[in-house]
Amino acid sequence: MFKVAVIALMKENKILLQLRDNKLDINYPGFWSLIGGQIEKNETPLSGLEREIKEEITAPVYNIDFVSEILHNQNRYCPKHVIYLFKGNISKDLEDINILEGQKLDLFSYEEFIKLRFPLQVKKFIIKNKNKFFN
Repeated sequence: MFKVAVIALMKENKILLQLRDNKLDINYPGFWSLIGGQIEKNETPLSGLEREIKEEITAPVYNIDFVSEILHNQNRYCPKHVIYLFKGNISKDLEDINILEGQKLDLFSYEEFIKLRFPLQVKKFIIKNKNKFFN
């Protein structure tokens, strides 16, 4: 079982999401997702997340807080793994953030988020805990 750290980045009550590449050899191709990725050997969830942020976007992140550990059950897109979910904030405007992985970035309100093609277990957690992410 592998471990992943992801972060819900918030700006003005919207969540910043990455549209994943549409490659069949990656988990959740063509889905919207949180910023983050696999934790490497000898990394903590937080240090792995900080590395992944630098690898995926060019925006400083502040107020990083741990939210929950989620067990992701195996499905057709991805094997079983543990997800460490964090929340943080960004101050840069969307047009000032360079994406280094994925197809594009966008900001979504809660009403927009619930309609997206998004990994189901994390989506269900965010919806159930809406008040932790959206005001």
